[in-house]
Amino acid sequence: MKRLLLSAGLVLTGCETSPEELHQKAFVADMHNDVISRAMLGQDVLVKSEIGHTDLHRLQSGGIDLEAFVAWINPYEFLPDGSFIRANKMIDYLEDLEERSAGKISIISTYQDIMENNRKGNVSALIGVEGGHAIENDLEKLEHLYNRGMRYLGITWNNSVEWATSAYDETLHSDSLVYIGLTGFGADVIRTCNELGVMVDISHAGEKTFWDIMDVTTKPVIASHSSVYDLCPHFRNLKDDQLLAIKGNGGVVFVNFYSAYLDSTFEERAAEVEAMYKTELDSINKMYGEESDIAYWSSVELMKKDMAEAAPPLDMLIDHIDYIARLIGVDHVGLGSDFDGVSSLPQNLEDCSMTPEITKKLVERGYSHREIRKILGENFKRVFRAVTH
Repeated sequence: MKRLLLSAGLVLTGCETSPEELHQKAFVADMHNDVISRAMLGQDVLVKSEIGHTDLHRLQSGGIDLEAFVAWINPYEFLPDGSFIRANKMIDYLEDLEERSAGKISIISTYQDIMENNRKGNVSALIGVEGGHAIENDLEKLEHLYNRGMRYLGITWNNSVEWATSAYDETLHSDSLVYIGLTGFGADVIRTCNELGVMVDISHAGEKTFWDIMDVTTKPVIASHSSVYDLCPHFRNLKDDQLLAIKGNGGVVFVNFYSAYLDSTFEERAAEVEAMYKTELDSINKMYGEESDIAYWSSVELMKKDMAEAAPPLDMLIDHIDYIARLIGVDHVGLGSDFDGVSSLPQNLEDCSMTPEITKKLVERGYSHREIRKILGENFKRVFRAVTH
């Protein structure tokens, strides 16, 4: 019955509009992009490139109106006391990028900023911070990052913080954890985010942390880059009860494009690719340090062609979007690519310029134009307005 209703929606909204036109006219928001980490190593995002997944030219070609540029602070390089400084340096870089772009990329703080950028045809840059270690257990540093433009905070990355445990640690290291979930200070972080107007990002948070957050927050949450556990049982994905809780909270799940979170068979194929490059990878890790950003990006570029061949089809990404839409409603799903933060994307979605392929697939699945616009960006707008001031 749902598919019949969706097909009827296509007639009502005008089937003469092509998927390409629909995509270009829609407001498109991507809620997780790690290109600033790569840019800090020397890539100029304003210059057209075939390296990585993102640059201004490819953002424009992909019809992306808002990109969440993430300050991810590598805990292996910047803990215990360099995370806050690093986060500020990454925001400095984004501000410099904005200035050099002559307004083509413009940092936003308010909903009005987004609408003004959209009117001008400029890419809105939303600042997200990935990992609570960036605030260094200090609510004043949280407020400082808000004042610098941060509009969402990822509570954890794979590493737990002193006040919240990660999905990685809750799943793989639970026996060694001193606590599980949010501490009292962690609850204060969530309340402060609510008060300031910072979206709370539960991607990477452990299950206990997730449920503790849901007990504390008075505002809708986001999962900036997570997929569906039932389709791909990875600890980074969300289970049905979590998805239903996000619906009840009014939040949105922005689906991650990473092959390993979409297809449970991908990691086996990826391991075979890595084995082919073992000598080169060992050399890179020895030269730069196994956990360094530069070692990671060098390895990704080295294996790019073979990893692309091992990637799942784009339809598997659409399966995750479709699952969430069917379970909790089309109002609660969006796009959270993880561009330039992952080593593999689905076939026919090799970088951000290929984003219109998602719209084509959604049309093929029978989604109405109105529903597709919600998935592409209108759901983001709703939750952003609900949380920010």
